[in-house]
Formats: sequence, C-alpha cells, structure tokens
Amino acid sequence: MQCTVLKLPPNQATLTCYVQDSSAALSNAEIRPAALIFPGGGYQYCSDREAEPVALAYLAQGYNAFVLRYTTGQDCPLDRSLQDAQAALRYLRANAAELHIDPHKIAAIGFSAGGHLAAALGTQSEEKPDAMVLGYAVTLGSTWALDGRAQEPDLGDLVTDSTPPAFIFATQGDTLVPVKNSLAFADALADHDIPFALHIFPTGGHGLSLARASTCGGDPGRINDEAARWLPMSVRFLQKVWGELGMVAPDAELSAQLGQGRPGLDMPFKRLLKNPAAAEVLQRRLPEVMGILQQNPLLAGASLRELAGFAPDAYPESVLRSIDEELARCADQP
Repeated sequence: MQCTVLKLPPNQATLTCYVQDSSAALSNAEIRPAALIFPGGGYQYCSDREAEPVALAYLAQGYNAFVLRYTTGQDCPLDRSLQDAQAALRYLRANAAELHIDPHKIAAIGFSAGGHLAAALGTQSEEKPDAMVLGYAVTLGSTWALDGRAQEPDLGDLVTDSTPPAFIFATQGDTLVPVKNSLAFADALADHDIPFALHIFPTGGHGLSLARASTCGGDPGRINDEAARWLPMSVRFLQKVWGELGMVAPDAELSAQLGQGRPGLDMPFKRLLKNPAAAEVLQRRLPEVMGILQQNPLLAGASLRELAGFAPDAYPESVLRSIDEELARCADQP
C-alpha cells in the first residue's frame, strides 16, 4: 500500500491518501471506489478516532481511502472547511487514474461535524460526491447555537434532485447531536426521491466511530456491538448503488430510482417526468393516472408497475408492455 500526505490549496488542508497496490491476482480491483473521510470534532479539530481507523476499515472492503484534515478552529468560517472538502473532491477526480479510483464512485464519509461537511458537500457544493455516508451528522442549523456560531442553514432545505444517495446512521442515545438531525435530512431526501438508507440504533452516545474498542479512546461507552454494524451496512448500501469491483451489478431498483438505465415501468414517475419525451407518453397513454398524481403528488414516487398492481383490469400486461416499449424509445431523446 502507498500512503502519501499532501497539502491542498487554498487553505493547506492535509489529505492523507491510502492507495492499495495493484496486483495481477486482483485484476478486477485495479480501479476501486473511493472513501473520502471527514473526521468529526465540532469544527474545533479533526478526531483521530474517526480518521485512519475508518480509512483502514474501508480499505479492507476494497476501497482506496482518503482522510481530509480540513480547516478548523472557533474563528474559522465553515465555508473554509467546505472549500477544503471541495478541493479534496476535485483532487481525487483530477488524479483518479494515478490513485486507481473510479472518479464516479467517490463516497463522502463524515462523522458529527465531519458529517455536516459531507452533507454540505452533497447539497451546497456545485461539484458533488457520488454518495454520502453520514454518521451522527449535524444537519440542523440550530445545533450550532451552543457553539456560538452564526445561524447555519438546515442542510435538508438545500437538498435537490441532484443530491447524491446517502447512508445515514445515528443512535437514539446521542444527546449532543440529537437524532432529529438524521431524521430531518432523511425526510428531505425522501421529498426529492433520493435513495437513502436510515439506521437509528437504540443505544449509544455521540462519537462512536467504528464502535469498537480500537476506536473508543478508553471510553467503554463507545463500544457498541449493534451500532458497529453500520460499517458493513454502509458497504452493502454502496454496493447496491454502484455494484462491486466489476463482479456485482448495481441494484436494478436503486438504479431506476436514480434515473439510471432506460425509462420504463420500474422507474418512479418523478424520474420519468424529467424526460420530456417520457412525460409526453405518460400524458397521452395515462391521462387518468397523471390527473391522480397531480392531486396526490406523494404517489409520484411510485412506478407504473406498482400502481398498475392496484388496477390489473385497467392495465393488463399487454397494455403495460406497449407503454414500456414506448418509454424505452425515449431513452436517447432530449
């Protein structure tokens, strides 16, 4: 493994790169997904417990990993930390070949304040990561009041249709960053039909990291076997979104939710309506359904196949096949 440390402009933040060696015996892993890790620390420092140990854990799962020690300090505007995160993301994409990573499979992984930074990168930044893993992340602006900082926006209010998929985890017992931060952000993702996984573990305080003895810092309260499941669960979520090292295909349902692949019966109406040609097909072939969706917009997250299941006589298989064929022809139309 190659481990290099470099400084990133404009603020000279430190990026530590853990790049696994190539091997003919691992030909399918020549190009790996990337884990871009933002430790927590309340924007006062970057926690060692959420830095290299997390990087090594993702390395063991087939990733190349990168730890950003972004600009921190009581008087440091959060915008400077976001500049560092943006610089790190740009560096990874610009040097993807040298780093043996897929520039379209970069997960921003953050904890607490680092989770806020990862979520900000996925919402406030023009250039976004391809997925987010948010551990007990601050997303509600009011959470920063105790820090004496100016009111920050609720990141859920900044979620758009271009926000990447997210794996979110937190604990009910976290009193420092209340679980409502995770719930509110997940709710915003749901409003925009962004795929996410949300896991709230019933016990455990703040700052669990890997929830193992190796990252507890001598505090037995940070050892939690149930919450420690977040890491393999996050890996499985990313496998569903991206596939795995050329051996496992992305999950078809998630791909449809993301608007990937051809328009068809399994793609949510929300996604189909973003394609003007597909929207025309739906308006022409399904005027009654489109009228129902206008009155009940929450149903727009469903697919035609799902809705047809409630009215099989109105939408027999022959009709569905005909509509699906028309939708397929919309794939390459603007």
